[in-house]
Amino acid sequence: MQRHETLDLEDFETLLTRAATMIADRVERIGPCAEGPVVHPATFDELAALIPSDWPEAGAGAHAVLDDVARCIEPYATRIGHPRFLAWITTSPAPAGTLGDIVCSGLNQAPLSFKGGPAATVLEHVVIGWLARLFGLPEAGDGTDPTDGAGGTIVSGGTMANLMGLTVARHAHFPEAATKGLAGIGRTPVLYVSDQGHMSIERSAVLLGLGADNVRGVPSDAANRMDVAALRAAIAEDRAAGLAPFCVVAQAGSVTTGAVDPLPDIADVCASEGLWFHVDAAYGGAAMLTDEGAALLAGIDRADSICVDPHKWFFIPLECGVTLFRSKAQQIATFRARASYLGEENPHDLKNTTFILSRANRALKVWFAFRTYGRERLRRIVTRNMELARQFRDLCAASPEWQVLAPVQLSIACARYVPQGDGWTEEQVDRLQVRLLERLEASGEGFLTPAMVRGRAGVRLCVANHRTSETDIRLLFDLMTSFGRELAAQGPQA
Repeated sequence: MQRHETLDLEDFETLLTRAATMIADRVERIGPCAEGPVVHPATFDELAALIPSDWPEAGAGAHAVLDDVARCIEPYATRIGHPRFLAWITTSPAPAGTLGDIVCSGLNQAPLSFKGGPAATVLEHVVIGWLARLFGLPEAGDGTDPTDGAGGTIVSGGTMANLMGLTVARHAHFPEAATKGLAGIGRTPVLYVSDQGHMSIERSAVLLGLGADNVRGVPSDAANRMDVAALRAAIAEDRAAGLAPFCVVAQAGSVTTGAVDPLPDIADVCASEGLWFHVDAAYGGAAMLTDEGAALLAGIDRADSICVDPHKWFFIPLECGVTLFRSKAQQIATFRARASYLGEENPHDLKNTTFILSRANRALKVWFAFRTYGRERLRRIVTRNMELARQFRDLCAASPEWQVLAPVQLSIACARYVPQGDGWTEEQVDRLQVRLLERLEASGEGFLTPAMVRGRAGVRLCVANHRTSETDIRLLFDLMTSFGRELAAQGPQA
């Protein structure tokens, strides 16, 4: 009997071995050996000319395509995970998480419903429970009510996690919007975030129909933390104008400086004003593993919702973000979905925890990595990252050529190279920071990003990397000092 055609590969195991070897070799090259530039200098046009772009009528075969990957994709991939990749908070993925991700893709579960992924559904429940307990959210009762206690969902990242939190906040305060739209509210909803807030908050307001003009940027203090007195004044002013304040977003690790807003004070404001309290801990949430970080984030247990990204400082491979909810019942009331084609309802269906139906089993890689390494090992690395940021700050503070721009609260340090001698305007020194970082990137030795802190440009070093050492920090400081002197010698540029 002739077998019908499928897409199976006869030598699949051999191909998997080739792909695994490529990944293992790459991890080795961005580990202690750290070969190659952190960011490859190839241009878009150069890569577009190199990478095969035809969709062939007859397939080339998987071995040939793997050859293409080895030749013109892997060598040009940014070495995220290199010990001196200290730019964005997209972190160095832990290899155990990579293994979990590979298994996740291979199993290809569809946990929108329990039947689509029974073990995957339980894994998400386990991981959400771990994180909810880490942040001190309420435990479930006797287990008879699946909507009891804290809830949560695993999504693609912090942008989606913030959107999820604000969606439930809107539904909790304006449930009529679900049926009548915003016009049915009859008032203008307003939310508040510090001027250090992530751009995803305004984007969420746009997507939710609230409007960017109804997002209040509350001033921050000298330490880049939300000014609570200014928050109270803004809420009072909006109420007097007939508007409807409903939510405050606090930062637990702002994207520019790593600042943590005064969470207990903001929680008090939300309690007294009847507002939803959302905490954006996409980056800083992992600090809860440490005693120092837990003290800094005190008050986060009072949040109604929390955004945290395991693919940031928990060292999980992209993509993986989480929204936690104090009340799972409120979460499900917002997102419950019914359709006949989904079959019989199960109280544990994940389709009722988010508006996303098709979704990967991202919990598997978190579960795999967290069980592989344990809390103590992760705690030591997060602690070391915080110490390394302070090391860079201290090197800058001790040098007459550097100016520290912001306190180091978590693992982000911002500083400004200041050329010695007269003749430089502040604007020219601002431009020098960008040139300095371009020079560092061109050297291949490291990758950092610029930062604007209270109107002045500087360099931003974000240590969310399990491979970074004291030697790397010292090397970067010495290199940038040398490059700064080299560029300063050329004089100011317009």
